[in-house]
Amino acid sequence: MTGSRACTAMSDQPPPERSPKRGRLCSIENANRVATRVAEHILTDTAVVKTGNPLQPFRVVLASKAAPGRTVSRVVTCNDDEP
Repeated sequence: MTGSRACTAMSDQPPPERSPKRGRLCSIENANRVATRVAEHILTDTAVVKTGNPLQPFRVVLASKAAPGRTVSRVVTCNDDEP
């Protein structure tokens, strides 16, 4: 089998079965929760992006590094100390 055929064959496989716990951890709700906590901790905007990986469908990144076509949601920080 050639390299290109191997890649095609692997992409045709169904996604792996997930446990209920992995399902919760991989959810968009959990990604948004993590993005909010990270934004509050580092005091800068964060974004949730799609990865295309069924085992980690979402990833939290700095909003400035998020690809526009992959961004699912964004957490914008607010500094109440500024006028």
